Amino acid sequence: MIDIHKLRAFVAVVEESNISHAAVRLNMQQPPLTRIIKSLEEELNTQLLKRLPRGVEVTEAGKVLYKEALAILAHAQLIPKRVQDISLGVEGQINIGFTNSVGLHPFLPALLRNFRETFPRVSIHLEEDGSSSLIDSISNEKNDIVFLRKPAPIGLGLTSLHVLDEPLIVALPNNHPLAEQAEPIHLLDLEPHDFVLYRRLAGQDLFDNILASCYQAGFSPKIVQEAPRLTSSLNLIAAGIGLSIVPEAIRDFWNKQIVYKTLKANNPCIAPIYAVYKENIDNVRLQHILKLLQ
Repeated sequence: MIDIHKLRAFVAVVEESNISHAAVRLNMQQPPLTRIIKSLEEELNTQLLKRLPRGVEVTEAGKVLYKEALAILAHAQLIPKRVQDISLGVEGQINIGFTNSVGLHPFLPALLRNFRETFPRVSIHLEEDGSSSLIDSISNEKNDIVFLRKPAPIGLGLTSLHVLDEPLIVALPNNHPLAEQAEPIHLLDLEPHDFVLYRRLAGQDLFDNILASCYQAGFSPKIVQEAPRLTSSLNLIAAGIGLSIVPEAIRDFWNKQIVYKTLKANNPCIAPIYAVYKENIDNVRLQHILKLLQ
């Protein structure tokens, strides 16, 4: 491994084309500098400089070393700043996870946009997954923060921050008997109708939330089909297979052959969003995310 100080000395000699001048530039005596160059040539087992009556001339091998040395020295010069930037949080990466339904809410792209304005050199890694896997990813420190439809389980050393409550609405085929109703639809009025829901395995939190709202209203929904993703359930609704209860943000994704109606119930029909992260954080980037959420 070549000593960086030797490379710096060699670069000075090449640029000055004179060992004496290079010694002055490096604030050292000529004999030690001559020994450094000789040591470098012995280390590489090749001649790097041709001695001339009034200076030196770089060889072909020396020209290659000169270019490589410049790159190495430039990189070495940046290392302290990069290390500082990492410690200050202005460079590096933040890992963010979210469930499918949370990813459809406009708060998430707005949050990422605001974060990028403050940390333009921080890479943002996004991961969409089920809530259980996302909880594990926080415990295993694979993700820095995840967004779910329920708070973190107790006893895992995780913290939950309530971000918002998103209203639940009814999505109906445009030929559905309830589609022409002008006033909000009461949740209990959905009891006799067929339901299409986002599969529990993929969207456990939202699925459980919807079922809990129906149970509180006094009925168990008649689920005729489940969809692998929230957005794919819209295809089934548009095809007239059934109606669904969905987060309000979904109406921005599809309105063809689908009618959205406000949902009314004795208890508010909402789908909350929580930020989940590890307690006792010292991650500057994550702290900024949390400030944006408050």
